[in-house]
Amino acid sequence: MYEVKSVKSDRESVQVDLLAERPEQGSSFLAYANVVCVVAGTGTLGLPYALKLGGWIGVGILLLSLLMSIYTAILLMKCLYYNGKYRLSSYQEVGRHAFGRAGLIAVWFFHTSIVIGAPVMYLILSGTEMKGLVANDAISTKAWIWICAAIVAIPFVAMKTLKEVAVMSVFGALATVVLVIVAVRGSIIDLHNPAYASVVHDNVILAHLPTTVASISICFGGNVVYMHVEEAMRYPRSWNRVVAAALATCSILYIATAIPGYLTYGSEAQSPILANLPNDTATKIGTVVIIIHVILAAPILLTSFALEFERLLDITVTRRGKVMERVYRTISRLILVGICGGIACTVPYFGDFLSLLGALGNCTLIFVLPILCYFKLIGWRHLKWYELLWCAIIVIIGVISAIIGSIDAIKALKTDFQNDNSN
Repeated sequence: MYEVKSVKSDRESVQVDLLAERPEQGSSFLAYANVVCVVAGTGTLGLPYALKLGGWIGVGILLLSLLMSIYTAILLMKCLYYNGKYRLSSYQEVGRHAFGRAGLIAVWFFHTSIVIGAPVMYLILSGTEMKGLVANDAISTKAWIWICAAIVAIPFVAMKTLKEVAVMSVFGALATVVLVIVAVRGSIIDLHNPAYASVVHDNVILAHLPTTVASISICFGGNVVYMHVEEAMRYPRSWNRVVAAALATCSILYIATAIPGYLTYGSEAQSPILANLPNDTATKIGTVVIIIHVILAAPILLTSFALEFERLLDITVTRRGKVMERVYRTISRLILVGICGGIACTVPYFGDFLSLLGALGNCTLIFVLPILCYFKLIGWRHLKWYELLWCAIIVIIGVISAIIGSIDAIKALKTDFQNDNSN
């Protein structure tokens, strides 16, 4: 990353420190909690199912994904400062500077699929779990999805930037820890349950490896908010340490959930794992916790998208005035929540939607595009041969998983719809 650069302005040499302290921004701990809250979200609940798809090799894939994600997160942040004169504002800007209009459109498409798709996934999960939690047949799953969407809309509309939303991430991160504890407890209790005595465990299922990678990749899908998280950091030089610590923390939570879950439920593992856990008070607490987490995490992703959308439409106090800026921002954000709620009601299949989201958006945004943009903006000639080999491995894994994983997920969703129509 860049330190101090000399920029000519009005015939004077001005020293610009792009990574200088930003006293008005939040702490590194808030940035850490923000990443953990967004990254270690509902993807945790799908990990035993991901191991069911690929076998025990999924644990190795998880650790490999951790290393690849940290590396590409660091490269992506370097791209923001590539010219040494100013910081790019977004992932889309990185794509535009690297590959022109084509790069802008590509990043925008995959970026939008995540920042809209992940909240949709959250609403599917929360609505489904609320339906099971509250014994009231008069309220349908779709109605619960809309209720959860309305709750998510409150902080999303009320809080303007990620600096304000970041405080919520601390509680979201704690909610994830509680959820993992509940999942591990339930898996241990069911370890000797006769109902799961005959489950099968595979070491590796080659045919499903791309889908496994795609499902696991969503567990590291923070690239869509990294730029805004770093922008809200008081000490931007701490970014490398913050993202490495946050993703490592997430991986510890993932392993703690994945191994006991797959060991107990094996070929019977479901996504989310809550469907397998004993139907007792602790599981109900876990259900409540994941609903709380969804309500806290969804506004962070939606705010990331909204900031770009509002910048595009020039919805600013300077341009619109204080009152009208609030009006335009409120209307646009309510429409966005409405779109997410509508999609969630149309495609209410959590596990397969999770796989499609991971394959289509995360594999591309996390593994492929950061490296391609880095090569284009900064170059590859200064990298060692083993770094180039590492980059090639990441890109190949990302491309194969994105293509095959998307095809498999679409087929699974097609089957879901057909089964619904036949019932």
